Amino acid sequence: MSFTKYREFYNRIQNYRDIQSLLQWDSEVMMPSSGRMARSHQIAEMSKLIHELFTGDEFKHLLDKAEEDISKNSNYDKIDFKKKELKVIQERLEKQSKLPTAFVQELSQKTNIAQAKWEEAKGKKDFSLFSSTLEELVDLAIRQADFYGYHKERYDALLDDYEKSATGEFLANLFQDLKKDLIPIVSNAKSYPNPFTKKVPAALQKVFCESIPTFLGLTSDLSRLDSSAHPFSTSLGPKDKRITTRYDESDPLSSIFGVMHETGHSLYEVGLSEIQEAPHPLAEYLSLGMHESQSRLWENQVGRSEEFWQFYYPTALEAWNLKEKDLPFEKMIQSIRSVEKTKIRVEADPVTYNLHIILRFEIERDLIAQKIKVTDLPDIWNAKMKESFDLTIDHPAEGVLQDVHWSMAAFGYFPTYALGNIYSAQLYSAFLKTDPNFPKTLANSGNTASLLSWLKENVHHQGKLLSVDELMEKATGSKPSSRFLVESLTNFR
Repeated sequence: MSFTKYREFYNRIQNYRDIQSLLQWDSEVMMPSSGRMARSHQIAEMSKLIHELFTGDEFKHLLDKAEEDISKNSNYDKIDFKKKELKVIQERLEKQSKLPTAFVQELSQKTNIAQAKWEEAKGKKDFSLFSSTLEELVDLAIRQADFYGYHKERYDALLDDYEKSATGEFLANLFQDLKKDLIPIVSNAKSYPNPFTKKVPAALQKVFCESIPTFLGLTSDLSRLDSSAHPFSTSLGPKDKRITTRYDESDPLSSIFGVMHETGHSLYEVGLSEIQEAPHPLAEYLSLGMHESQSRLWENQVGRSEEFWQFYYPTALEAWNLKEKDLPFEKMIQSIRSVEKTKIRVEADPVTYNLHIILRFEIERDLIAQKIKVTDLPDIWNAKMKESFDLTIDHPAEGVLQDVHWSMAAFGYFPTYALGNIYSAQLYSAFLKTDPNFPKTLANSGNTASLLSWLKENVHHQGKLLSVDELMEKATGSKPSSRFLVESLTNFR
């Protein structure tokens, strides 16, 4: 009975989280620009309410009673599962209780406003319009890390929100080795030009993009697709997944890979909602790195494969109102699977993409350590782009302003993209051992059901039952290793 009461209260909190997500989704997709200030107050109020409910005495009391009930009643159904659940929620509660409610409210309000500031600055290609706001966000992140506490460096406390137990030192060593492996691949790669000789209107791109989630197993009754300044996905409930993308009339492939990426996130969320008795703390994503592995797997291992396009090429041509002579198949595949230095992370190929992440990791780690100043970011960014890619940044919109993450105060998020690449390559390699005919099936019928089924069994439905290392070892036979990613990228093109 006590456990049931705890779950009921937890589900109440989850409902409020979904409402907050709806407010945030609407602010980026549907809301008129003048509504930003009022919306920021609404979201801040929801953050305050959620934090007070989660860290309040009533919830703590219900948790204590549930733990007491479980310890005394050995006949409890699935007792080990429930003990694990209570341990996970207690750890989260202990961490969140370190944050004052006023701070949580302030952070929520300022990040919502900051996203509009970032969007304006990016549109006008003027970092000065965002600089002072970013300084405030860095200060908030430093305060947050100090509230949490840390052993070696502040950045570790922020990383733990996204990838439990990861540290700046561990990632620096991992990325240093990965960088050494990637540079020769980039050096020996051959790039190919944009294969599109005609512009494709966004309206025509949307037709094909709206069909992609269903291709991959996310039906239209569970999701919807919209446009936003930066592609994202969010879950508003067990059967309500929102996806966004953006359209470039000169490069329709960009929107497609964006949709595949965000669909991967939503498929993971759907799988989590299928865990028995969900929602509850064990029916949530394991880590942001694991979340990113699901999006990157569908985007790269599937979406950039020749087999995927062998089946969907005719459908795409029809949707785009193009003929084969307008977009020859071989030229399109060469472009999709080419390695080319680019200024924009979300347009980067799977090889150079990791170098973009390493650049951001190095910068934000130094920001939080207060080794560099926000005002110096454009020059630092441009110098690192020259060093890593030999590219010259012409304006901040293609440099330091290109990503939305810092306007969300999401310091520590970027490394999870590279970790997701590592996990995804290893997971896909393991899956192919169970279904070696999958590429042929994909080319002949476009059917991805066996892959989705395998991911649900080995990743989605595992929720938070295991650590990342334990899940990867159980699913693939070994702990996370970058060798699978390097192998897949060596054979990329």
